[in-house]
Amino acid sequence: ASGKLNLDISINYTVSSGKLNLAISGITLLCFMTIHLFQFRFGETHPFTLCPPPYLVNLGTLLKLRLNLFWVDTPGCKEVAVRDIYRMEFEVFSSLEWCLFYIFAVVVFSTHMCLGWQKAVPAPALDIPKRYHRKAIHVGYVMTIFIAMIYASFPVYTHLWPMSNGSISTEP
Repeated sequence: ASGKLNLDISINYTVSSGKLNLAISGITLLCFMTIHLFQFRFGETHPFTLCPPPYLVNLGTLLKLRLNLFWVDTPGCKEVAVRDIYRMEFEVFSSLEWCLFYIFAVVVFSTHMCLGWQKAVPAPALDIPKRYHRKAIHVGYVMTIFIAMIYASFPVYTHLWPMSNGSISTEP
């Protein structure tokens, strides 16, 4: 009975009340994720091969300060066909419209994350003392900004700078 009461109250809110912000941003993010999956997970890529490390992560590269975490350049290694997502990013984000769309999605995601965090911090399940709620909320905002800048850097970088040939092979 109480679930129905909450639903009735929620339906009667207007958009301008701000009570539906999480729902609206959530639906917007669902639409974005659908587009994102169709573009990057199911999108057509160019054929590319590389040699995967034995356990799929090349931790030995960290000591050498190289960033080949997901491939090795061992002579005679077995090459495997992979999806060239690197090239796909440059192709998709060469369009200013797609670039702006993804940056807009990052803003919506950040807003959604901040709104959700603001509601989650006072929740009894987190057991954060009331005197620390404001600080915890602000820490969440700082982390959200940091994550948003990382997400936004992908379309910005790939739109403004040309694709590098990389370490594995030259691009055609």
